[in-house]
Amino acid sequence: MTACVLLAMLAVVPGAGDVGLLPQVAGWKLASPPARYTDENLFEYIDGGAEAFLQFDFQDLVAASYVNAKKIEVTVDIYHHRDADRAFGMYTQERRPGSTKMPGGLEGIAAEDNLQFVAGAYYVKLALPEGGDRSLLPMFARKIAAKIPGRREPPAVLQAFPAKGKQPRAEKLAARDFLGHAFLHDAAAVPYQSDGAHFRLFVVAGKDDSDVRNMVAAYRALAKLAKADVPREGLATLKDPLNGEVLLAWKGRWLWGAVDDPSPQRKTLVDELGRNLFKR
Repeated sequence: MTACVLLAMLAVVPGAGDVGLLPQVAGWKLASPPARYTDENLFEYIDGGAEAFLQFDFQDLVAASYVNAKKIEVTVDIYHHRDADRAFGMYTQERRPGSTKMPGGLEGIAAEDNLQFVAGAYYVKLALPEGGDRSLLPMFARKIAAKIPGRREPPAVLQAFPAKGKQPRAEKLAARDFLGHAFLHDAAAVPYQSDGAHFRLFVVAGKDDSDVRNMVAAYRALAKLAKADVPREGLATLKDPLNGEVLLAWKGRWLWGAVDDPSPQRKTLVDELGRNLFKR
């Protein structure tokens, strides 16, 4: 059975996953039928790593291998997440801070024998045997990306983070349990260096202003502060038992602030971050 016929058959099978994203590549064929994994059995494929993907609302995975006449094999893993933010978030968890962006318009990183990129709601991993032709992976990446719908840009909230002191390509997204707390969800955090101080700025996107005030109230309870009504906007410094002193600001559906080194430089950047959030 040819790869073309195999893909055509699988593409119409209910529950077959995103095999339609597997491209036809001249000189290559599928080594075997693609495998599909869901949230129920992902651990069978990446035992020990599945939980991280599930945190980012993993939907399903299509895993396939291509082989050419020289018996060179390229493996393709296409992870489908709930949306583009979740896919990008998982990618940031595995991307090494400061890594060099792969050439072209895709957000990704490439090494000698592997390549990862994110596009739309998909996080894609490619690999080939050590010593293989490294030009193969970008070629496969371009062909797969051409089939993926959706945005190519990072989440818009990342544009709000100030440039001064920002560590390059080190931002991380958290879908839930940000800073180790179940009440903090949908967060982005970026490390900074300023006059010898090292800290992170963060933004948490609430569902609405009520959700944000509930987060602040939960944080106040965690810090053992007296119960009080949380205003619609405010600024507070809290003692977090897991993370030390946390600077918090909130307004509308946004909660933002700084954590780690409690240096005076944080306040200026937190103020700038807040202004940028409401410019967008």
